[in-house]
Amino acid sequence: MSAAEILENLPMPMGYFRLILRWFGDTPERRAAILAGTGMTEAVLADPSADISAFQFMRQIDNVTALCGEGWTLASPELWHHANRGALGVAALTAPNLGRSLEILARYSPTRASYNRVTFRRSRSEGRLDYDPLVALDEPRRRALSEIRFMYMHSLVATILGRPPAEARYQFDCAEPAYADRVRAALRGVVTYDADHCSFAMPSDHFDEPSLFFDPTLHARAVEELDRALQRLSRPFELRGQVDRLLHTMPGTRLDAETAARALGVSRRTLTRRLGEGGVGFRELLDGELRTRARRLLDSGGLSHAEIADRLGYADPTSFSRACRRWFGAAVS
Repeated sequence: MSAAEILENLPMPMGYFRLILRWFGDTPERRAAILAGTGMTEAVLADPSADISAFQFMRQIDNVTALCGEGWTLASPELWHHANRGALGVAALTAPNLGRSLEILARYSPTRASYNRVTFRRSRSEGRLDYDPLVALDEPRRRALSEIRFMYMHSLVATILGRPPAEARYQFDCAEPAYADRVRAALRGVVTYDADHCSFAMPSDHFDEPSLFFDPTLHARAVEELDRALQRLSRPFELRGQVDRLLHTMPGTRLDAETAARALGVSRRTLTRRLGEGGVGFRELLDGELRTRARRLLDSGGLSHAEIADRLGYADPTSFSRACRRWFGAAVS
């Protein structure tokens, strides 16, 4: 499988995509340039339940880099504030202490950035988050993504501790850029390049320091939501069962994919992707349900051919006849 195919099958929430587009796509021309090749439509952008693939996000990163040049991530560091991380940001901020916060980030990172594997290692002297991409990324992408991630970490830790984390170490697994001084000024910690791993580290003696925003109730609720998000990512067959039940109970009118996705609380793209992970498509499931209903209604003998076609949501009896030939191998009168 190619890198593009792997990225296309890795889901991501839409938040950062919208944020980058709004900030840098401030004219119709720039907006079009940032969306080029992403396959994103205005309808999907406006859907609050929609998500994207990692491939679409990487294409957007490439487009902004081409439009604005490397270092565009530093144009406004507040863009990468921890509040922009949804439930993950809430859970990390409201954890009892910094050590627990970093554990949360490692465990639940797939819910925000599915293209990375994040591990947390803690020794007597320090704790470290290592970021390993699940697919090879070129250096401009790695650098931009690392800058975003490290500015997020700076924001989060500064808020938890109530001061900028001057003791933090930020290691980039890429060459030092010409604008490295701007990176160091934004992060205010120890910044190095050409490291074996992309990593963020803090001295361990800060890990038991209580978070200024520790909130047991809010933390528990955010973790519950993150657990549900992980289940949705790792159990594609669960959604198929939900779709099957929905189709079994659908009314006489035909249920389309958009309506089914809305009923299940996911975007249409997510529905398609997660069914595909289980080796099936929505049309295939719908067709199977219609076939079962058609056989039952035909065997009952209580309705005419035209009435059955109407009950199953076909535009006309001819369309239903074609379906019957496909299902049963002969025309049904």
